Amino acid sequence: MFKFELNSVLSLKEKIEDVKKRELGIANTYKEELELQKEALVNEHDGIYVDIKKSSCAEVDIHAIKVLSRYSSYINKQIKDAEVHIVKAQKVVDIKREELLQAMKERKILDNLKEIKLEQHMEESKRLEQVLIDEIISYKYGQEGRENS
Repeated sequence: MFKFELNSVLSLKEKIEDVKKRELGIANTYKEELELQKEALVNEHDGIYVDIKKSSCAEVDIHAIKVLSRYSSYINKQIKDAEVHIVKAQKVVDIKREELLQAMKERKILDNLKEIKLEQHMEESKRLEQVLIDEIISYKYGQEGRENS
């Protein structure tokens, strides 16, 4: 019966890898949410310019145009802030991806070691089995030789 002596370490590495996968997923989801928020702000900003054009085509309402212009500036600032947050979120995603790759490498090393140990165990079992078969054959041959004498 084969028992890998580092099985508990391998199990721990697998759990760490799963945690890193979840962390990467969470970081990706957060970044995607930020991108959606930025897209909504851009759409809202584009809508403001449509409103300004409508206002300028109709009666000229200087107050409304000033309000829309200030709101446009505010939305621009929100968009720039969102871009900063997206860049930070992308850095976190990159870090989490690297951590996951490292965890996967560590687990893979132990998987490979386990495979090597299993192959060695199988070869040793075959060798011992062959030794046993040889002993049985030698014993039977010896018994037959004594019976014929």
